[in-house]
Amino acid sequence: MNLDTAVEEFEVLSFKLGDQDMAFDVENVEMVIETPQITRVPKSKNVIEGVINLRGRIVAVANLPKILDLNVDVEKLKSVIIMNVSDVEIGFLVEEVNGVMRVTEDEYDRNVVSEKFGKKSKGLIKKDENDLVVYLDVNEIVSEIVSAGT
Repeated sequence: MNLDTAVEEFEVLSFKLGDQDMAFDVENVEMVIETPQITRVPKSKNVIEGVINLRGRIVAVANLPKILDLNVDVEKLKSVIIMNVSDVEIGFLVEEVNGVMRVTEDEYDRNVVSEKFGKKSKGLIKKDENDLVVYLDVNEIVSEIVSAGT
């Protein structure tokens, strides 16, 4: 194989929030589950919906649309993406998981960062002209949750 023609590829987990497709790095994803019963936690941060019991582990569940300042009805959030980021296990509520997507460097534009999402976005993934995916920075999102006030 000629190294000059080698194309860097990476995988992301694509999901839907409102009318927007978004994605996280697949390397941080532990699993995807249907939204279980979530136990509310008094005095928790406003983006934390509560906790779930996941195979004997207590995992905080965050409302991703609320973190991203998107107006999505909580009743539509049917899936939880369980992730492990810097030894923090957390679940993110999303509407629907589209699946794992292979992305080439040519399809990824790190220079297009949405003002709306700021540092929470790594850029855009362009599968074609009509299919734009916001590539989220899960490390930044978790960092903001851990350091944010209520």
